[in-house]
Amino acid sequence: MNLFLLDIDGTLVDSAEIDQHCLTLAIEDVLGISTDGNWSQYQKVTDSGIIDEILLKNNISESRSIIHRKVEARYLKCIREYLYNNPSEMHEIKGAKKFIDQMQGREDTHIAIATGAWESAAKLKLQAVGIDTSNITFTSSSDAMSRTEIMALAAFRAKQDTGETFDRRVFFGDGEWNKNATQELGYDFVAVGTGVKHHTQIPNFTHYQSVFSQLSL
Repeated sequence: MNLFLLDIDGTLVDSAEIDQHCLTLAIEDVLGISTDGNWSQYQKVTDSGIIDEILLKNNISESRSIIHRKVEARYLKCIREYLYNNPSEMHEIKGAKKFIDQMQGREDTHIAIATGAWESAAKLKLQAVGIDTSNITFTSSSDAMSRTEIMALAAFRAKQDTGETFDRRVFFGDGEWNKNATQELGYDFVAVGTGVKHHTQIPNFTHYQSVFSQLSL
């Protein structure tokens, strides 16, 4: 049995640019702190991990949970405003929805979302491009702070959902932080797009068969 774990921004949804804009805006509006949106400089490249590191670096003593809720609410408002004003501007990464539908139809494969985004915004972006998450194992930055924790929790939940033991765990993602986390966990990694280099790489999901042969899937 195979477990396919999928990131969202830049992997399933072409939303990395608006995601960066809305998160930097939310941080500035709530905390009064300007950030350049270069998330790779953070130790834990997830929404909750980035906020925690900013709080630590700036010696902010207000309740962590309250600040997280405030930033998430402002971030979510920004995403909703963008979708309202640009209803046709958010797109799936080519072939993503068809890939998920096809993999869900296979008896030897289970699909799980393992995203560094907060659950509320992650599901909103997937809904905007027509990807239904109702029957997909889902883990996000609302559940854990680091990429490795999110991926490991997604695998645990997938086992609970299916009752299966997975022979292969394959993560599809677009960032160096994804690649590093899969190496730490011993998962296979498929790079989507051009954001990170890897020996198993696809430009989008219309080409997924090319890596299946490399991974012997």
